[in-house]
Amino acid sequence: MIYRCIPQKVSRIWGSLPPESIGQEPIGEIWWFFDETILENAQGVFRRADDFFPDDSFPLIIKTLHASRDLSVQVHPGKDGKSPKKDESWVVLQGSGLIKHGVMETVTPVQFKNAVIDGSVEKLLQNIKGQAGVFVHLPAGTIHALGAGLTVLEVQLNCTVTYRLWDYGRRDISGNLRELHIEQGLSAINWEAKGRATGISENHLNAGSYYMSKTGGGLVTLKPLEVLFLPDLQKCFFADHDGGTISTTNDSWIIGVEDE
Repeated sequence: MIYRCIPQKVSRIWGSLPPESIGQEPIGEIWWFFDETILENAQGVFRRADDFFPDDSFPLIIKTLHASRDLSVQVHPGKDGKSPKKDESWVVLQGSGLIKHGVMETVTPVQFKNAVIDGSVEKLLQNIKGQAGVFVHLPAGTIHALGAGLTVLEVQLNCTVTYRLWDYGRRDISGNLRELHIEQGLSAINWEAKGRATGISENHLNAGSYYMSKTGGGLVTLKPLEVLFLPDLQKCFFADHDGGTISTTNDSWIIGVEDE
């Protein structure tokens, strides 16, 4: 059976969508599927996403990010494979901007640390030109920042730990500087890979723990516990243990968890 995912909007300092009420920051994230997502089937029956998983935890979080300003320069834990671990992947849906990641070849960990401290870290990062269709994988330990002007589909392991290394000295709506996590972040960087992202083909990704597959319009068959995101319609669907089919008119993304 197929369920419609009811999205949850999240305010962010860098968001590009109008705030839900006066005095709030703009909407920067839409959470389409995670543990607490409310699902509705064709009969109007509501279920919670984690009802379908024996350990009450779906291993992925599926979002869209809507950026009017650069996101912070950050890194995620888990480069050694130990928990907490956070891999994530971005597919650019709309807009044009830069995706910052990793450091240039000659940059040393000491140079990078000094640049983080003095605020010049952006000068050491590599850039990918972000435009519709660009696909970037960000394994744990990747230094990265999404640039202003981009809307991306983000799939990540179900971990909310992020170490913020640099945030441009900006303040939130209350006038407070956002917290940095310099010591933890520097320790989390995968220096063997120079903290760099991995480029992936535009149509498929197998990240070990999860997969993403682009599919065209028509009748789409979902395997049990797969999620389908339709960018053009801004809708998301989930298949229960029986799987199911959905009729689509445009390209969409199938997202699922690899069998252990």
